[in-house]
Amino acid sequence: MKDLIKDTIGKIKKEHIEPESKWKYLIRKYGMWFLFGMIVVFGAMSFSSAYYLLASLDWDLYRFVHSNRLGYSLSIFPYFWAVLISIFMLAAFFEIRKTETGYRFSLLKIFLITIGGIIVLGLTMSFLGLGNRFNMMMAEGVPYYGQHMMVTKESQWSNPQEGFLAGKIITSSSDEMKITDLNGKSWNVLLSETTLIRPKANVSVGQMIKIIGKSLSSSTFQATEIRPWMGGNMMGGDSGGQACMSVQTDCPMQKK
Repeated sequence: MKDLIKDTIGKIKKEHIEPESKWKYLIRKYGMWFLFGMIVVFGAMSFSSAYYLLASLDWDLYRFVHSNRLGYSLSIFPYFWAVLISIFMLAAFFEIRKTETGYRFSLLKIFLITIGGIIVLGLTMSFLGLGNRFNMMMAEGVPYYGQHMMVTKESQWSNPQEGFLAGKIITSSSDEMKITDLNGKSWNVLLSETTLIRPKANVSVGQMIKIIGKSLSSSTFQATEIRPWMGGNMMGGDSGGQACMSVQTDCPMQKK
């Protein structure tokens, strides 16, 4: 014991170790917890963005591109946000281990604290509508975000050659409507007696809609189904409830 004390005193003298001031100790202590909190916040932002994308995408479109549900789901899954969430989770995990009391927490407890904080805060952000804002900020500030890095609702419905078109209605009649798509291009959308119009789809002038059909030319599109712009289809079922089987049917919110 005496040798240990002697060696410790000798090391202190040799390395000129001095007591740390209290303010430095407090800055380091609370700084680590602050950094942990910020990592959780950024992880929650990523979670809310991913949640918004998952909720806004139409997952049942695999039926129209002749693909299976699993394959199509994997092709539109937001991997970018999933990877980012994983990185923030790992960073938060290691950061909490650096704190003064971090050694007291088991690995399972640290994992639950980290993922629980990210999910709860992320869902709160989503309910406040921040997920959409975060995605808009990414789309405006990060090149190719909505074209190559991520499948968004906008990119999903900007493929007329694949049969998916969306835009604002400029004029509307019983057999044809004119819309301006998400890129500002004008389209003549042809309707028929077999065109499905979802009950929540408002086909009045000025409304945003999503259209499934076939591109007949560079400016003409034959519509087989019309959906409301708001909302997605996470479960892969009927988007918007029971469909109206004819454009002549007087469905709720469809009067012209």
